[in-house]
Amino acid sequence: MRILIDENMISRRLATRLQAAGNDFVLADDEGLLSVSDARVMSWAVGQGRSVLTQDHGDFADLHGLIQACGGHHPGILIVRFDNDPRHNLTDRGIVTAVGNLERSGVPLLDQLHVLNHWR
Repeated sequence: MRILIDENMISRRLATRLQAAGNDFVLADDEGLLSVSDARVMSWAVGQGRSVLTQDHGDFADLHGLIQACGGHHPGILIVRFDNDPRHNLTDRGIVTAVGNLERSGVPLLDQLHVLNHWR
């Protein structure tokens, strides 16, 4: 899977695990996307054909809705939700497992927003 890891998810350990699982990823900071608007991050991801991996559910859900309302398309948004109880949170390993489970399911990524916590 082709993924852009948003700045709020940047972890070298996560990146290493994603790569070991066969994913093609880039980090937001490597692409000059630190401290830019989420709209700009999404625009870059669309232009590069990369799904966005982020924990910013609210803003990216809004962007997803806007793109859909305008008849546009995007390569997918992968959300990781964090809870007040850390036992419910996905670890880096859990995120990679969820990405793999989603990919193997055959469920479309194009124009979809997926909460990875549901794909444990």
